[in-house]
Amino acid sequence: MDSKFSRSWINMRIHYDNMARSGILTEFIEKNDLYKNYHLIDMCTGSGSFLIWTLKQGLFPNRAILVDNDINLLKSIKSNLRQNFKNIYVIKSNNNNLDLTISDKSQQKSNVSIVKEDCDTYNVKETQPHIISYSAAIDLMSKSSIDICLKKIKHENILFLSLCFDGKVKWKPSHPYDKYILSYFNKHQSYDKGFGKALGYKSIDYVNKKAKELGYKIKIADSPWIIQNESSDDITFLKRYVLDIKKSLFHMDGIDRSMLRHWYDDKIDNISNKTIKVQVGHKDLLLYKK
Repeated sequence: MDSKFSRSWINMRIHYDNMARSGILTEFIEKNDLYKNYHLIDMCTGSGSFLIWTLKQGLFPNRAILVDNDINLLKSIKSNLRQNFKNIYVIKSNNNNLDLTISDKSQQKSNVSIVKEDCDTYNVKETQPHIISYSAAIDLMSKSSIDICLKKIKHENILFLSLCFDGKVKWKPSHPYDKYILSYFNKHQSYDKGFGKALGYKSIDYVNKKAKELGYKIKIADSPWIIQNESSDDITFLKRYVLDIKKSLFHMDGIDRSMLRHWYDDKIDNISNKTIKVQVGHKDLLLYKK
């Protein structure tokens, strides 16, 4: 899998992703007293959004391995960490910026390795139990990639699949073309995103079914983006969101481009005037051995 994702878009969504994630992982860790026993492996890490979220939740892994095949995204991790934790953590790096040390005021340290590698082929070593995470990735993956992902639940490993798009977008107020555009968007989500033919929102049901077949326990929670369109950041983000939808759908077979343009122009007007808000549906899935 060698798909390239926009660095600016990935960085823009960090705040909204981290606001959206549910508490099922932190609740599981607290209930089972796992704070000191687990290391973190974040697959498809992008520019470090999930590590930022874990630190903000008070989860301070002794060791974190961040894996992605896109070096352009990986290069954002150190600056994103420093931007989010200025005057909270000291973040040091080696010369190539691919190994970081995060320290708090009590000198507690987390050693972070940044690894450029295909997530399908990355080998999870069994010397230590891990929390293995994928964020906003499962709906972009094929059945075979998801099967590889599920095989990583060995021994005491926990698999956390957050921000899985569920195929639902609700605009308030709605637009006459919302359902039409969403139908094409969901069709587009089944295209190859670098992992083979993607399952899109059907990935959630697929993971749920496979987990039960494999004897895994699974917990599912809602984790939607709820964007009220109140701040300048909201406006900038939503304009980029609808622009990316327009660009993605414009050359699809069968799409009515005049309807797409009309939908896009109306959304831009409503976003600029702060007369519209949106909820984009996601699910978080937590899998572990019974």
